[in-house]
Amino acid sequence: MKVIKRYSGIGGGVQLPTRLIIHSMSEIIDDKHASAFLQGVKLSAHFLIEVNGDVMKLRKTHEVAWHARSHNTNSIGIEVLVKGEHTYQSFLDDIQTDWVFHEQYDSLIELSKNIQEYYDISKEDVVRHSDIDPGRKFDPGTGFDWDHLQKHLL
Repeated sequence: MKVIKRYSGIGGGVQLPTRLIIHSMSEIIDDKHASAFLQGVKLSAHFLIEVNGDVMKLRKTHEVAWHARSHNTNSIGIEVLVKGEHTYQSFLDDIQTDWVFHEQYDSLIELSKNIQEYYDISKEDVVRHSDIDPGRKFDPGTGFDWDHLQKHLL
């Protein structure tokens, strides 16, 4: 797993994470890479998982990132990137299909297990964005194999 450090100044203070939240977002939005888009709209995540499986680290895990309304001060956010550029509707359509590459699952599993071990986060506290904000958020979508991830977690 290759980790690229590209720290974002967008976020809050110090946290002690007790939850890991899995998100998805388009790789390209408004002609910008996801990391630049987040910066522009003053949001952040701790990690982005690129289509090729590379991991971009945007925030230190003990720092607050702005990725999940009402859950930012006790969680680590991982965004798995959906290949290509999307409108919001095409993104919602795409995450209902089998969109995740094997390299992304491999990196997500390794990263998640490392975070779980370091912060003593249980499997039950690894959740989807849609689990904590149902009706408003739909990611990572039905095309994300949640059972596959869950069977590999600690």
